[in-house]
Amino acid sequence: MKEIIYIQAGSISNYVGTHFWNAQETYFTYEEGDDPYVNHDVSFREGQTLKGEPTFCPRLLLFDRKSNFGALGRGMYGEEESENAVLSQWNGAVDELRQPAVPKSKYQTCLESGDDVSQEDSKDIRYWSDYSHVSYHPRTPQRLPDVADYENTEGDWELSRDAFTKYNESTDLMEDAFRFFVEECDNIQGLQIMNDTSTFGGFTHSFLSAFRDEFTKLPSWTFSFLSDSIPVSLNVDDPRSIMKALNDALCLQGLNGLSTMTIPFYSPLLWEKGSWLSEIDLKDSLFQSASIISTHVETITLPLRLKNSQHTMTNLSSALTTRGNQRIGHLAGTFPVQENVRDLETKLYDLTLNTSKLSKPDQCSGCVDVSRGFSEPLKLKHSDWRGGWRQGAIIVESPAILPPTSFPRYFKSGTTPSSLSALTTLTTTSRTASLFGQYAKLADNCTKQYAHVIQQMGLEMDDVKELRDTLHVLEDEYRGDETNSDDEDELGEDEE
Repeated sequence: MKEIIYIQAGSISNYVGTHFWNAQETYFTYEEGDDPYVNHDVSFREGQTLKGEPTFCPRLLLFDRKSNFGALGRGMYGEEESENAVLSQWNGAVDELRQPAVPKSKYQTCLESGDDVSQEDSKDIRYWSDYSHVSYHPRTPQRLPDVADYENTEGDWELSRDAFTKYNESTDLMEDAFRFFVEECDNIQGLQIMNDTSTFGGFTHSFLSAFRDEFTKLPSWTFSFLSDSIPVSLNVDDPRSIMKALNDALCLQGLNGLSTMTIPFYSPLLWEKGSWLSEIDLKDSLFQSASIISTHVETITLPLRLKNSQHTMTNLSSALTTRGNQRIGHLAGTFPVQENVRDLETKLYDLTLNTSKLSKPDQCSGCVDVSRGFSEPLKLKHSDWRGGWRQGAIIVESPAILPPTSFPRYFKSGTTPSSLSALTTLTTTSRTASLFGQYAKLADNCTKQYAHVIQQMGLEMDDVKELRDTLHVLEDEYRGDETNSDDEDELGEDEE
């Protein structure tokens, strides 16, 4: 058994993470004789509720602001904490001011009552906890204090780092909650992180720094959700937009040095419409877009949890970084897949560069493909197609996706199929050079025109100059021998 410890930090990450864990629970089998194809112990720990009932809980630390938790219970495995639990420790007079409790969602109410659970509509979702189906260990929810209404810390790198320092000092996070999950593991294989850069970028950087102080060689994969401010379409009259984009650049620079593999995502607000969404009626809903991201994150990491799989975070990371020390990966995919190889050619969408224009001649260090629910003919077509494009690609075939009851009802067919197919591919590629190049230009412009933004973020001018130079070095490293700058131009055209 090779356990993974999971970290989720931020609202977007927890929307994606809730779908991720609901999908994990569909692998549990309850009929005698059924043999699951996933090793549950990789991601779940076994325990007991306060009533002595056996339960499985994710090996997870979940960070967010208190107001974003919704009706998620504070007690053991989701049971509500007693109202008098804290007051019983105080003998003095009490003037109690209690805010009304957040009512449970329709989905949660049906789960608790044992009624038939129907699929959620986007309009019914207020918080990521509204559609959560799993039980959490008491150490999993990590509630950070809310910020005042007049404060806007989004995109503020230094305040985000300071939040980690204060929270770690007040809760002894690393020595208590994190170490609890580590010490339960027999043979930990690594850390999987999802984080929002705009609100938890500096926080995650500080967490990973503390992690690396003790676990210098343990692999970590970070799925990082960038803000909706990108350099090529930046509103230069809005300091907040500049701040968020510069914060993204700082996050990419920091993660490149701390995480074994980092997979950035552009905001779903910036997604292109096109053939890759031909089967889905996608609304402007984080609940819906998070399910698509989660499907691909869950699919590409599935080999780490499959029974009898030889794949680990260590060997897959090595396979992806065969050409130098390239730690930034591109995640692309298509979902759902029809029985047509053209779906693989025309509907593969790069969620890292936010484009469906995947040019084949780019230099590629490594490639991992994971397919879900492919028929035998499609498996052969996929193997031939991929073999002609990426020599030496790792291809993992796995069963179809069984969507949980919480899955969005966004299919144009009008119903959610009982099983779904998907293809997800993770690559390290020269196309990443354009990503670093755009942020390097932003950092350079900040040193010349936006000194007030740098000051507002609590940064020194030398910090931003160093960031600019580091990003240019990374741009050159990822571009390699490729002299064609079409990728960079293409990124600008796509984003505009």
